[in-house]
Amino acid sequence: MSRLTRYVLREHIAPFIYSLSLIVFLFVLNFAFQMLGKILGKGLPTRLILEFFVYNIAWILAMAVPMAALIATLMAFGRLAGDHEITAMKAGGVGLWRLTIPLLVAGAVLTAGLMAYNNWVLPDFNYKSNLLRRTIFRKAPTMQMEDGLFLFDVPGLVVHSRTVDHSTRRMQGVTIFEEDERGIHQTILADSALLQLDEEQGEFLLTLYSGQIHRRDWREPGRYGLLDFRQSELRIDARNALLQRQETKYRNDREQTTSQMLQRVKRWREQDPVRNARKIRSYLVEVHKKFALPAAILTFVLLGVPLGVRSGRGGLGVSGSLSVLFFLIYWIFLIGGEDLADRGFLTPAVAMWAPNVVMLGVGLWFMRSAVREGTPVQLPAWLARFKRAEPRPDGVDTEAEKMAELARKLEQDNPEDAA
Repeated sequence: MSRLTRYVLREHIAPFIYSLSLIVFLFVLNFAFQMLGKILGKGLPTRLILEFFVYNIAWILAMAVPMAALIATLMAFGRLAGDHEITAMKAGGVGLWRLTIPLLVAGAVLTAGLMAYNNWVLPDFNYKSNLLRRTIFRKAPTMQMEDGLFLFDVPGLVVHSRTVDHSTRRMQGVTIFEEDERGIHQTILADSALLQLDEEQGEFLLTLYSGQIHRRDWREPGRYGLLDFRQSELRIDARNALLQRQETKYRNDREQTTSQMLQRVKRWREQDPVRNARKIRSYLVEVHKKFALPAAILTFVLLGVPLGVRSGRGGLGVSGSLSVLFFLIYWIFLIGGEDLADRGFLTPAVAMWAPNVVMLGVGLWFMRSAVREGTPVQLPAWLARFKRAEPRPDGVDTEAEKMAELARKLEQDNPEDAA
């Protein structure tokens, strides 16, 4: 390995570690704000909460590594360009592609590692995370309920409670809306309720106190029933909602390796390919996503090198802003493609790899421009909001230029005086 190659790679190590740590921190912070209100204060042990967060860091890493690679490339080449090292290297006969090849090799190694991680490590962490989530629901079945909010997670029911005490699992001011397949609608009002879990039956037992049941059958609009009660019980099937296959080896698509998903797809195709078409497409989307997202590292390297050279700034402000912009575009393509593939408008392969192809084309376009010293897009205008106006080395020169320009205008307006 040449000294130049080591130097270029070394310039990327610190920005990559720094940006990866920052991205993971921001994702964890966002996840914490979303989940802390549901987890803390519910009587759960601290070890269980920490374990839950550790398992969820797995998918955060899968998202953060490609974005960190883009930021690191932008920061490193922005600094090299800003310090005129790129110019010096070009003067010494070292072209931009010569500087990019070591990064592509390092990116390929990182891509292979992330592919293995997505295929072998991430599914197991997702499985353990969902298993722990169901364990938390068993310990605190009211965890998803919040004061004054409607809960739609229970099939066939909408539950509203004025206040919820998660430690005692008791609710005050309970309203339940229920409608079955026959069109019979019930509204249950209760002063209070107690939610318990019957693990043997796989049901939630909701004991209601002091209330009324309003009943209406839409097939008979003229009939209306009203029943007062002091205590009533409502049993809710929890096997599919919260305790799905708790003691089995069942895993969903994001909890399986590629070989496991392909085996299931093969079995579905043998059984009934038409009836199982949507499930087959969904699983194939996850298969391609395991490899398409890590492969984005290579496209981001090709995109980051010319953008970093054009920006001429190695700070996190410009690099972070451009990274968020392009990664957001990439993610919109990825999520949109996933939805189109699930609905059958695109094949899973096209849906998952199209964002990489698009970003690769943009990166090669910018790279070609940077190598040829051209600018296909007015990139400095993009960066005007981020870059500071560079001062002239001497303010007198600026004033002299203004006076010379003024003199030229006077000569054009009064050619006889100038003669």
